Amino acid sequence: MADKLPSLNALKAFDAAARAGSFTRAASELNVTHAAISRHIRDLERDLRCSLFVRTGRGVELTEPGALLARDIATAFTIISTATSRFAPPNWRRPRLMISSDLSFATLWLVPRLGRFTAAYPDIDVVIDPNPRLIDFDKEDFDFGIRFGSADSQWRGVQADVLIESAMGLVASPELLRTSPLRSPADLGGSLLIRETAKENWQTWLTAANVANQIVPSGPTLNGDLAIAAAEAGQGFALADCIQAGDALLAKRLVSPFDIVVRQHAYFLVSRIDKKPSKAASQFKIWLLAEINTTIADLARLKVMPGLRTTTPRSKTTAASSRAT
Repeated sequence: MADKLPSLNALKAFDAAARAGSFTRAASELNVTHAAISRHIRDLERDLRCSLFVRTGRGVELTEPGALLARDIATAFTIISTATSRFAPPNWRRPRLMISSDLSFATLWLVPRLGRFTAAYPDIDVVIDPNPRLIDFDKEDFDFGIRFGSADSQWRGVQADVLIESAMGLVASPELLRTSPLRSPADLGGSLLIRETAKENWQTWLTAANVANQIVPSGPTLNGDLAIAAAEAGQGFALADCIQAGDALLAKRLVSPFDIVVRQHAYFLVSRIDKKPSKAASQFKIWLLAEINTTIADLARLKVMPGLRTTTPRSKTTAASSRAT
């Protein structure tokens, strides 16, 4: 049976590419070349006699067989890691904290602060997986999922703590506002409104600003972290909350020209309900809440993103499968 298994290196390359959605990022993670990843995937597709990825202009997307394989391979690697870690010498076994995070949250807020956690808890091995795929807590060894969703999101079989409600406001670079000054929302040009994948956010904000019938957003469509980067570069106006834009607002790389915010979504800390959190997980949760409240307090002093307030997260649970977005 063993001689019929695909190459382990090919499976590792596939797993990394599936999680990253990119051969380039997979190559960086595994410290190999892009060509090596492509070769491994090509060999694996040949051995399995099916296509695993569809190449797109922005990276790669899993085919249906690829998605099935990615799910099972992730489970298999978790089992292998668990099975082998128990044999490591005691001084090598550090508590591991596994966190799956919304990409924008990880890129724009969590990672810039993570050094403070690792400095405070150097014995904890932190693994961040910035991936939107579903987590199955019954099969995968994750402690938390950090997710962005509507305030009434229902994730079955898990505890979902509201970390912070998303107060979405208009942001732009100071340079853009100097060249395109605004007296009111009616002065916004549609071509300068950077759209996100969730295009309903602009409609909601423009309605709150009483200009929905006058302005049609027609700027480029970018994911959250890319929209913030484009706004910082002076390419247009973006909608963002204090998690996405907070650091740029504090550093004055972005400004918020109007005190108009809309609240539709929130950031959640998702965990399983049938298992007591580890000491490392409890320490991370306490640290995370303190950092979020610090961000809110800092922005409150700047008087941007009105209505932000420190809060103790609300919890909600449902009793079905331990699977969360």
